[in-house]
Amino acid sequence: SARSMPSPSFTFDPIAHIYYLDGVEIPGVSDALEEGGLKHSYGGFQEAQWRGLHVHNACELLDLGDLDWNSVYPQWLGYVKSWERFKEEYGFINELVEFQTYHPAYHYGGTIDRRGRCSGITLDYNHLTPGRRVLADLKTGAPEDWHRFQLAGYQALRFEDWKDDLRLGIYLQEDGSCAKYVKYEQSEDLRLFLAALTITHYKRSQR
Repeated sequence: SARSMPSPSFTFDPIAHIYYLDGVEIPGVSDALEEGGLKHSYGGFQEAQWRGLHVHNACELLDLGDLDWNSVYPQWLGYVKSWERFKEEYGFINELVEFQTYHPAYHYGGTIDRRGRCSGITLDYNHLTPGRRVLADLKTGAPEDWHRFQLAGYQALRFEDWKDDLRLGIYLQEDGSCAKYVKYEQSEDLRLFLAALTITHYKRSQR
């Protein structure tokens, strides 16, 4: 009988934030958006990036039931409280937290912030239908146009399983109030992400 091919080795370097498939570097979703021209590339490491990393880490620990609130920087505490409030108000149940995966055909990787569902009947019943799966990205800044392409890139990583998910940008509030959300449902988002990915692969092949 034919022997099945071994699964590729997928690894991630958290310091350099680089994904590897069988030891070869592959772009991440954000890399593809920057190199493909859909996202502005900022030189250096901005305070907003430090804030985002710290808040993401704290929210992950919160969701895993392992957060020491004293470890959160006081000036960024509100963002973590904002995520806590969102989960309470919408009855959000996590199914995946900071889940890393890759696309075997398109050769890119990504880290899904959250996949889950809203269990409660809310004021936004028509928008966040109870039980519908949500693919969510947590942000500490304001909505930007490229966020919709980013979430489309994440959705495509497991498209057969996740194609019906609602793509949601979740915007954490500095004052600790309930996070706001934006639904991204434009049908062209995936095509534009894949175009940026194609450009990225071409540019990298020319190095």
